[in-house]
Amino acid sequence: MKELTKPLRLVLTEILLRRLLIGFFKRPDVEKDLAKRWAGYWGEITLDKYLKELPANQYYIFHDLQLKVYGVHFQIDTLLISTKYILIIEAKNISGTITFDNTFQQLIRLEDNEAFEDPRIQAKRNQALLKSFFRSLGFKDLPIDYLVFFSNVKTKLKACPEIESDLTRVCKAREIFEKIETCEAIYQEEKISLTEINKMTDILLRNHQPKKINILGQYKIAPTDIVTGVCCTKCSTIPMTYIKGTWFCPTCQFSSKDAHLEAINDYFHLLKPSITNNELKVFLHLPSNDIAQKILKKLKLESTGKTKSRIYHQPIERSLSPCAFS
Repeated sequence: MKELTKPLRLVLTEILLRRLLIGFFKRPDVEKDLAKRWAGYWGEITLDKYLKELPANQYYIFHDLQLKVYGVHFQIDTLLISTKYILIIEAKNISGTITFDNTFQQLIRLEDNEAFEDPRIQAKRNQALLKSFFRSLGFKDLPIDYLVFFSNVKTKLKACPEIESDLTRVCKAREIFEKIETCEAIYQEEKISLTEINKMTDILLRNHQPKKINILGQYKIAPTDIVTGVCCTKCSTIPMTYIKGTWFCPTCQFSSKDAHLEAINDYFHLLKPSITNNELKVFLHLPSNDIAQKILKKLKLESTGKTKSRIYHQPIERSLSPCAFS
């Protein structure tokens, strides 16, 4: 019902890294976070592949569902809805030997002693919030359960030997099918009709609210630290040079008619969701305001104001593509 797509936080981190100088002091932090976010996304991709094996007429599947209840924003990696129960799945992709520390509600990786939040706590919190969400909309109480899924088959999961640990809701790779079968054995009674599920689906999709992310603010990076110009899609050189309607890369000699589209997307994502004629000229390193105006007119962006004070706004779909420019 909601397909898996690349998370916005991952997209923003990629854009930010592309526009930081090699020697910038915050770059190693961004690189480290990007690697973690890619690992997390691959975990969700693996989970999605497994879930595609479930009977299509039995489960409604939602990926990266972001909801709000009583002012609290929460995000669910994967949500399964059936006529008998609802299942929250928290996906993790952590390599190495992982110990569940119940005392401090964390995971500890043996190889480097790195600590992670216990995903069982996160999933349980989402369970409570989702129950509140449905109650606030008048739905009768439905059984809501949760699982924590580790995608890496080589990950070794351990519990602290001194403390009893409940790992019944934790699974790895294809073991998820056994866990889902266990849920099906527990929740055998029909609770809602397909008509009610369709109504619930519409409500979930309408209430999906991606959280706004200020990626520069999170890293305390100033807009002036962002490298401006059009990025070469072949060798990543910034900036490309604009000559008579075409962008040329001074490093690899690659040429393109629409390389500026990615740069405008970068501007909208990193700096602000609106742009003026002069701001476009400066950011793309264009030779004149007339060329900037010509580009903006071809993009057919929504605008406010008139003549020199006109402001062009980021499209709702958040991303410009070459077909939008033709």
